[in-house]
Amino acid sequence: MSIPVTPQERLGWTTLSTEEKRERLLIAAATVFSQAGLEAPMSDVAEAAGAGVASVYRLYPSKHELYAALVCRRMDQLCDAARQAEQRSGDRWSALTEMLRVQVQTQSVEPFVGEARAIVGDRPEVQEATTRWTQAQERLLAAARAEGRLRADATALDLRLLFAATRAAKRLEPDRWPRMLELLIDAFDGSRRP
Repeated sequence: MSIPVTPQERLGWTTLSTEEKRERLLIAAATVFSQAGLEAPMSDVAEAAGAGVASVYRLYPSKHELYAALVCRRMDQLCDAARQAEQRSGDRWSALTEMLRVQVQTQSVEPFVGEARAIVGDRPEVQEATTRWTQAQERLLAAARAEGRLRADATALDLRLLFAATRAAKRLEPDRWPRMLELLIDAFDGSRRP
């Protein structure tokens, strides 16, 4: 159920810095949880990372801490994408829609991050990461709205719903999710409204 680790990767674990170990564990956990769900054992995450179970628990003392790290990582990725879109030259509508296309294309079809967020959403670091993400998205939405292209009532919650709908479309019809994304982007377009 885990990703294969080469003997070189297994031997290389001890030479990694703490941050490199954390990153490898987060990548492995994302892979394992997307394949087996959040109930997958930590031993599967350790194996996928080329580490021992004790090494995982040294860095993430509980499964909930690992969940929180995964959620914060995803929120920060989305926050960075929104900030980059806001700072991109050109119009904000194009920046927004390009950011949505890239994020939807790379998102996992399995909702494990959302499920993990529901479990650890009360943790301060998760709340802070969610706030950063929401604020970054709201700034981008406000900039696109000020240009007159984005419909006036669009919110960051609407973007979360867009991600959930396209993830569901990827599971249902893997080759047709781009159409779902385009339909949803059209719904955000204020210039198409009467």
